[in-house]
Amino acid sequence: MRSSFVVLSGTAPKGECARVWAAGAEIGKVCAGQTENQSAKADLTRIGFQRILRLPSGLTSIEVRPERNPAGNISRIEITVEPHSASPPSEVHGAAVHWERMRPGDVVLSHSLNSEQTDLYNAVFTHAGLYFGPGSDGVPLMAEAVTAADAEGLGEVRTVPIEQSMAFRRGQSVTILRPAVPLNTRERLALFEFLGSVVNRGIRYWSAAEDFSNLYTAWILWDPRADRPRDPARFSHVLESLESRKFATDRFTCAGLVWRAYWAATQGRVDLASPNHTEIGGRLAGAFTPGFLGRVQPYYISPDSLYRSGKLLEVGE
Repeated sequence: MRSSFVVLSGTAPKGECARVWAAGAEIGKVCAGQTENQSAKADLTRIGFQRILRLPSGLTSIEVRPERNPAGNISRIEITVEPHSASPPSEVHGAAVHWERMRPGDVVLSHSLNSEQTDLYNAVFTHAGLYFGPGSDGVPLMAEAVTAADAEGLGEVRTVPIEQSMAFRRGQSVTILRPAVPLNTRERLALFEFLGSVVNRGIRYWSAAEDFSNLYTAWILWDPRADRPRDPARFSHVLESLESRKFATDRFTCAGLVWRAYWAATQGRVDLASPNHTEIGGRLAGAFTPGFLGRVQPYYISPDSLYRSGKLLEVGE
């Protein structure tokens, strides 16, 4: 396999559970009904189970043993995993990431020390992505938007195996989150339909220079002493441009991709960036007035916007 991660999936009667064994040791548990199939062509009457496994290099025998009858109906499969690459920064710094807990649609936020966002505004998180689910070969895929410099020939708005995602390669700390209010079946299908319509289609990452150009234009039109626009009509025109950029689907930032997918899937019911409580520290601390930030902040979605909105909960056991 091209990845040390693999998705174990199947169907069973609702509520039935099984123990998963690999290399002679129990490594997890799966239960029917824990996840939903995100395929629009799926038979939604079937109850499925799905779990991400992380396997060692070489040949591994995986067994699934039903809890009610451990000795009978054992399913086996053998998988060969290519040698692993170097350990990711999160593991080097002792922060275990429970990738196996992810379910399709989960939001993954990570922080990289070498990100310019850390110095610029003291970001808690510097990258955002979504767990897309397994590919046709069973490898779990992350959906994300990255700059051209970070794309490494794999596309800027793309799906990649976990090991090739920014969270895995660059994240010193990684957090897995899930919407506090679950999506219904129709919304879940729409989420993956939207992602499927934009990833791996040559769409580019949004230009940071263009972002700051718009911000600078808005600031020029602002009176910092009175904390209000110098020219309300022209300032409103700039806000309209910012709103158009926010809802565009021909360019994405990492957080914008996550936000837009959920907003589109739920027709605005789930707005992961509202309220936008991003805190501005670092070199930008004190650079803008509270009134100005209140007007422009809804149009600038960052990983911290998602994290601080209160709409996501960290995934536990």
